[in-house]
Amino acid sequence: MKDLRGKIALVTGAAMGMGRSLSEDFLREGCAVALVDVNGPALAEAQAELAKTGRCAAFVCDISNREAVYELARRVEKEFGPVDILVNNAGIVKARELLDLSDDDIEKTIRINLTAQFWTCKAFLPSMIQRGGGHIVNFASAGGILSLPNLSAYCASKFGVVGFSDSLRQEMKKHQYNIGVTYVCPNTVNTGMFEGSKMVAGTRMLSASDVTKKVIRAVKRNQAMVAVPDFPVKILTPLTKVLLPIRAMDWLNKIMGMATCNDSWRGRSC
Repeated sequence: MKDLRGKIALVTGAAMGMGRSLSEDFLREGCAVALVDVNGPALAEAQAELAKTGRCAAFVCDISNREAVYELARRVEKEFGPVDILVNNAGIVKARELLDLSDDDIEKTIRINLTAQFWTCKAFLPSMIQRGGGHIVNFASAGGILSLPNLSAYCASKFGVVGFSDSLRQEMKKHQYNIGVTYVCPNTVNTGMFEGSKMVAGTRMLSASDVTKKVIRAVKRNQAMVAVPDFPVKILTPLTKVLLPIRAMDWLNKIMGMATCNDSWRGRSC
């Protein structure tokens, strides 16, 4: 199991929610953490609080901007140090039916949730390879394994994260680079992103710590996937999709409330 003490982690979307919780976990493990977010005031507040736990610095960046990400990599290495653990946590959701989604909403969702991970990996991976080790954590979602109505852009982006991550992991293995790649598929987490949505029958709202403690363990153990909760997301859902006819799967989604759970979605207020 890897020892994270003395490592430098970079976490996107670090100003609030999962990113802030995970940044604190890395600090408690003895890492230094580069906190990245597009929301400058919220990021400064998070940095001031997290600095009580360990060494961290704030870097404002719009990760959907390719050139801004490449400049971020230069700044972080110069001002903070070379990154050992890259965590692509930042994400957004607009839970609306396709025809109610604006073109801008669709493009922004894909840029932030998926395309930005290409830019951050291209920006930070070469240094990891040169130094002979590192780890990349890409946040997907249970919505990257099972699609639901009202989440066409979100699910498309998260399915993309799963595919991107697994391909990248195999590339690292192919070249025998000592670089782990983990993708994370949590069910609904109480960070406010899915505020107003209803819980599906048989599920519960997760806390950020339910997920982040498993991410830390996955980095230490070089796990390829983190599913929360583990059995329903990692085993039961994929198996059900394979075994059941599509009509039966649609019926199951309906009776469990998955087909309508996001009809009342409001999202985070800030």
